[in-house]
Amino acid sequence: MTYDLIIIGSGPAGYVAAIRAGQTGLKTLIIDRKYVGGMCLNWGCIPTKSLLESAKMMKKVRSAHEFGIAGIQADQLSFDWPQALKRTNQVVAKLTRGIEYLWKKNGVEFLKAEAKILSATQVQADKRIFEAKNILIATGSRPASQELFEGSIDLEDLYSLKELPKAPLLYGRGGHLIELAQFFALIGSNPVIIAADLPLIPPLDEALESFIQRKLKKDKIPVLTVAESQIKKGMILSKGQEYPFDKVLNVSYRAAVLPPMDLELELDNGYIKTDRSHETSVKGIYAAGDVSGKSFVAHAASAQAMEVIEAIQGIAPPQEQRRYPINIYTDPELAQIGLTESQIKAQGIPYEVNQHPLTANAKALAEGSSEGFIRVLYETKYHQVLGVQIAAEHATDLISEAGILMELEGTSYDLARTIHAHPTVAEIYMDAGEVE
Repeated sequence: MTYDLIIIGSGPAGYVAAIRAGQTGLKTLIIDRKYVGGMCLNWGCIPTKSLLESAKMMKKVRSAHEFGIAGIQADQLSFDWPQALKRTNQVVAKLTRGIEYLWKKNGVEFLKAEAKILSATQVQADKRIFEAKNILIATGSRPASQELFEGSIDLEDLYSLKELPKAPLLYGRGGHLIELAQFFALIGSNPVIIAADLPLIPPLDEALESFIQRKLKKDKIPVLTVAESQIKKGMILSKGQEYPFDKVLNVSYRAAVLPPMDLELELDNGYIKTDRSHETSVKGIYAAGDVSGKSFVAHAASAQAMEVIEAIQGIAPPQEQRRYPINIYTDPELAQIGLTESQIKAQGIPYEVNQHPLTANAKALAEGSSEGFIRVLYETKYHQVLGVQIAAEHATDLISEAGILMELEGTSYDLARTIHAHPTVAEIYMDAGEVE
């Protein structure tokens, strides 16, 4: 049987590409060996965010007395791991059914099997050979293996634990590392971070990196580095202090998951190298999402997938890579889009920074969530906005306004002139847009 498109991997790149391909009339087969929805839906983005919400809810209940709610004994609260996991699995199941429904609605076929690329036009799966006019590799990534700690577990393994560790040691780097550390701290465990290197979250602007390091210190979450630590069994010795741990979670930077292939694709540092249309070194074979190494966020993977479908249909993508927000679901959340301050300096662009704290925002104060700020970076000639960084409870939602503004090449004046409803946290945009 011949398909217009065979997709290997059903994560945010794969399932979005399949839905769009079906909508545009392409005969499509999507193959995944394990999950519908890939890492993001099953053990990455969605489950971690669901569990974080459970932990944040516990924090809010602890402070209910501040809002005039009496009768709650904070010292009697405990975290029900099985119930939190049950709720998380329900969220995942509902989203999975939604994807399967959209595949079926748009005529997409799904096969649960290991896929092997035989050639530019052939894929083997389930002991069958399928012909394809185009192939999309969307197999994603996994945390890179580490050799410092024996018996460590990955995030995927966390959800199979009967009980959570009391003193987890989190090794690695990146947003997931901080999210997990805060999750454990919020539910009453004693997490320790041992960073492979600093900064903790390299893509972030220095202002956000500095903010989150201060926040971790305030929350009494130790941050150690491998270079300054001596590793013993069940113990880390760093700067004269001992830090016991009962379980190691590997939250290393991720490495590409490559499908079995009988052909060679050009790689770049272990990731599949692609051009602006996301086509690999072999014509007719595309790669989108983490496996290409261009980004490690679900929304960027989905955007790349949409561009692949357009490329197959002869529509060229914009010459420049599209901007996408980086969201970190910490407490409070972190989000940014566009250039960082160091990138602007490196390009020699004259610029200004407007920073506005949430402590002056009425809605944030009323909600009891005034920790954080917004930074708007703009060039000085026309005041075009080059980058925005936010630390706030709903930063990952607020950043979308900046994305629209920058897509339209908006200025700080546009921000200041746009009427924002009062009281809302989004008013910080208007305040940060004001120029003296």
